[in-house]
Amino acid sequence: MSSSQAITDGSVSDPLSTSAARAPLQTPTKAEAVYLETRARILGGLLPPGLNVNQEQLAADLGVSITPLREALRRLEMEGLVRLEAHRRVVIAPLTGRELDELYVIRIELDSLAAGLAAANASDAQLIVIAQLARQKPVREPVAQLERNRAFHRAIYASCGNEALVAYLDQLWDRTDRYRVILVKEELIGGAASRQDHIDISDAIAQRDAERAASLTREHISRSPALIAGIMKARPTFESAQ
Repeated sequence: MSSSQAITDGSVSDPLSTSAARAPLQTPTKAEAVYLETRARILGGLLPPGLNVNQEQLAADLGVSITPLREALRRLEMEGLVRLEAHRRVVIAPLTGRELDELYVIRIELDSLAAGLAAANASDAQLIVIAQLARQKPVREPVAQLERNRAFHRAIYASCGNEALVAYLDQLWDRTDRYRVILVKEELIGGAASRQDHIDISDAIAQRDAERAASLTREHISRSPALIAGIMKARPTFESAQ
């Protein structure tokens, strides 16, 4: 049995195998590289929700010592992606309907607030970046498309002029990535409708129309929870809250 296969407590087959054609990570520290790779495996489904993983075996699979892995896992725990338990066990946090609802209630309010503020405060250079990101064509790889989607939204709230709001939204988006990637995989985000939403939002911001920018952002984000919840209910690998 390979080290990847030995990591799980259950019957999941080789969940830690390196994803195909991943480029070498160019990062400043080993812990950062481990964090990015482990996070990508969680978002990509190679480490599925509810999976029990042994830290030492995961470190061996990644080709690193336990120290950078622990640092990376602490970051992932803060994002709500893993749970650290006794005996060096790591549990990939399950997806729940309750968490989905709680996260999106906050996102709808904060993202729309940030869009309105960006319309008032964004510099001309920031407006150009937002417009360019809105018009990107979707890519086929789910995590890459997820990152493109996030880059667009982050360009908006990073230009809102409120550093506290930016910090809150960064944390919130970290926690919602696993839910949003579900829609990316189903090709419900990243297609023509979502891209047009992004273009409309960016145009409203460019026109300094704060009210319209906030309203369009609210509508755009409000559609996601029901779609995600429907997919979760249809799949036994997701744990839905009662």
